[in-house]
Amino acid sequence: MIKRKLQKLMSGAIAGVMAMSVMCGGIGFTASAEEVKEITMWEIQTEESMRSVFADSIARFEADHPGWKVNDVVYANEDYKQKIAIALGSGTAPDVFVTWTGGGMKEYIEAGRIADLTEYMNKDNYKDYFMDAAIAQATEDDKIWAVPVENCSIAAFFYNKALFEEYGIELPTTLEEFEQVCDTFLENGITPFVIPNKTKYFASMLYMYLVDRQAGPELFESAANGGERTFEDPVFTWADEKMQEWAEKGYFGEGYNGIDGETGLHRTMFYNEECAMLLDGSWCVSMFYNEAPDFVDNIGVFSFPAVEGGEGDPDNLVGTLGDTFYCVNSESVDNEMCFEFIKYLIDDTAVEQRIAAGRIPPTKNAVAENAINTELLGLLQSAKHIQLWYDQYLKSDAAEIHKDSLQALVGLSMTPEEYNKAMLDAVTK
Repeated sequence: MIKRKLQKLMSGAIAGVMAMSVMCGGIGFTASAEEVKEITMWEIQTEESMRSVFADSIARFEADHPGWKVNDVVYANEDYKQKIAIALGSGTAPDVFVTWTGGGMKEYIEAGRIADLTEYMNKDNYKDYFMDAAIAQATEDDKIWAVPVENCSIAAFFYNKALFEEYGIELPTTLEEFEQVCDTFLENGITPFVIPNKTKYFASMLYMYLVDRQAGPELFESAANGGERTFEDPVFTWADEKMQEWAEKGYFGEGYNGIDGETGLHRTMFYNEECAMLLDGSWCVSMFYNEAPDFVDNIGVFSFPAVEGGEGDPDNLVGTLGDTFYCVNSESVDNEMCFEFIKYLIDDTAVEQRIAAGRIPPTKNAVAENAINTELLGLLQSAKHIQLWYDQYLKSDAAEIHKDSLQALVGLSMTPEEYNKAMLDAVTK
């Protein structure tokens, strides 16, 4: 009797297991479902043209790697900088996140926050897929710490061809000619160029070019690294005074320190011919094509003009080959798999999609598919030196002082001497 009852109980248990196996598609399914691993990524590509690129890269990675899921978290540029700093400081950073090279990346390396990717980048010569200069920007102490994924980003002047033609204006090649162009537009009630400097790095673009055209890249390198020439050099004072002179003349329009570059209001003003030019990063090209496709044929590009008697090469550019780089948290769920995922963001399929979206990927197989990027590629090919953005080159605390103080400088609430002293203190403390 007891034996029959035991047999019934065992039969019931086996039947139950078999039923569960059928409902769940097999016992193996239950185990794999429990083993799904997640990669969390933080990035800043908010524009609509890029969202489908990311969605496709994630979908392809997940399809090729069953059991892995990617959580893509998107922030606005300035919000991201604050959030990632807090997350890294508190040990809550995501597995994959964007960084800018220069001082910020060096801090992450020194703090042991990001993984050394050299082994993965060297495997099958994967690093040769990228522009050499892009790899150089991701390299520190002969190790590669990040993958160049986003745009080849340089600052340049974008101008309204029709307005230039209407007023008989030739493209300026010197700073004196540029000021004459600005004066002509002012006389005709048109703002020469808008600086949306609530987003503080826009004034920095202008400042960097003034310093570079007057002195070349060596002056900033010295000042930022404790060399003989400091931020109290006469060239910095000249650049300070030029910024304030142009602000007072009205070259930047009205309320420029309150205009948010993240909202694109300055681009709307450009499309509406309220301003004749924009000094912007080349990432805006994809936005031009997305926001104003009927206007793009009217947009031309020129590099920052030469300074008469200046030591800087007028072909030099300000920017970065890679824009934002993607790194792996040293405490990620799986460093190798995180790196594998990053590759999907910039593989051949993604490169084609990024080019179609108006980007210039930092890869050797990249081409320019539209007229504006063709002009930008010409500038890139002619450049002998590309100055990394000051707010990326400098360590994070000095970078914030640079942006905050420069905003005050162009807002005419800080003197050139005060700005220079603030920068000197920032890099020597």
